Amino acid sequence: VTDVALDLHAVVGLALAVPLAITGGGSAIQLFLLWALYTSVVNVGQLPYSFGWESQLLETGFIGIFLCPLLPSGAIPHAMPPPLVCVWAARWLLFRIMLGAGLIKFRGDRCWHDLTAMDYFYETQPIPNPLSRAFHFAPKWWHRAETFVGLWVVEIVTPF
Repeated sequence: VTDVALDLHAVVGLALAVPLAITGGGSAIQLFLLWALYTSVVNVGQLPYSFGWESQLLETGFIGIFLCPLLPSGAIPHAMPPPLVCVWAARWLLFRIMLGAGLIKFRGDRCWHDLTAMDYFYETQPIPNPLSRAFHFAPKWWHRAETFVGLWVVEIVTPF
């Protein structure tokens, strides 16, 4: 694949995506084309695109195709509910994402088992916020509670 082809791929994706971002709505054809472009990137991308979230993004985009009208027709009327199969597909996807996020932690680092994960989070988070320093110096019991609630309540129990 040449650089020109990759540039063209990006320009076509941008041309399809910008109207969606500006108007907040689009057509099924537009979303299908965006999904096809991203699918080709994921399939060609090999290792950098082999993480689980890539397939989840593709699945989310695929569900989104069926939530839009076939052709651009302006705003979708509020009286037109989304297809029930799409609602249940989105719920199933969210269930798998949340439960999977909780279960995968049991395979990894011991910090999730002993509830110390949040002891290190505020030091290592990618984009710290102004409150990160204060939360980092919170008492150990607070970090244990954060880890317990985040892992067990939010990611393991709530999906059910």
